[in-house]
Amino acid sequence: MISTPYLIRISLLAVAAGCLSLFGQVTNSTPVIEASGLKMTKAEFEELAAGQESYRMDAAQPTSRKALGVEFGKAFALEAEARRRKMDQDPKIKLRMRAYAQQLLAAELLEQVREEYLKNEPTLKAIYEQKKQSYAQPRVRQILVRTKGSPLALRPGSRELSVEEARAKAAELRGRIAGGADFAKLAKEESDDFGSKEKGGDMGFVKRGVSGANFEDAAFRLPVGQLSDVIQTEFGFHIIRVEERQPLPFDAVRKVLANELAHQDLDAIILSGYKLNEQYFGK
Repeated sequence: MISTPYLIRISLLAVAAGCLSLFGQVTNSTPVIEASGLKMTKAEFEELAAGQESYRMDAAQPTSRKALGVEFGKAFALEAEARRRKMDQDPKIKLRMRAYAQQLLAAELLEQVREEYLKNEPTLKAIYEQKKQSYAQPRVRQILVRTKGSPLALRPGSRELSVEEARAKAAELRGRIAGGADFAKLAKEESDDFGSKEKGGDMGFVKRGVSGANFEDAAFRLPVGQLSDVIQTEFGFHIIRVEERQPLPFDAVRKVLANELAHQDLDAIILSGYKLNEQYFGK
């Protein structure tokens, strides 16, 4: 039989272990990084880490959390020393800190307004119904005439064309299509786009944000079946035609809509939100 004193001893050890566990627990308010009077709590560390994708991934993994803490600690140590030297009170540095703060606040304001729109489904859906066609993905057929210096490889058997030569060739091809020549046939014979030439220039459905601005603007603006003007990009000169449009569902564009509306709101704030001293800056 186990003696009573032994049981008491075991009980006391268990209580002591529980107390150590309780008092050693790291809570949200526990400082996890300290440097010369500066402190960062667990909650602050995790909140800051959550603000950037790379930090968020490191903070979530015990094996990499310490390395992230070391990096934050280094920054803390340097900040503490700069403050000890009262550099944060230097007027020139305060102005630069204000400029950094303006950039941060502007970015956070945009994010906040965007989030407000994302929560406002009725407004987003109303805008979507008004602009539904402008978000329809176009299926594009193209002919590309490569220019010297293009990121695309030179087509076997062809020669480098200067910008002027490539523009002239693209204009000549466009004229032939406008005059009744078969677009797909010409694309197979003349296009320098390896990805689409064998399909008669058919690129499939084009998404926003994956093409050059000039190309994308024309692809989303052109009526179905209408031939574009000659379009210049870093790859060369394009002739495109929109074959059809595929409407995108609301859920696929709600974030794009919220972002556009947020930018419009910030543009309105900027428009009437400041004034310049005309005596200094001029009219």
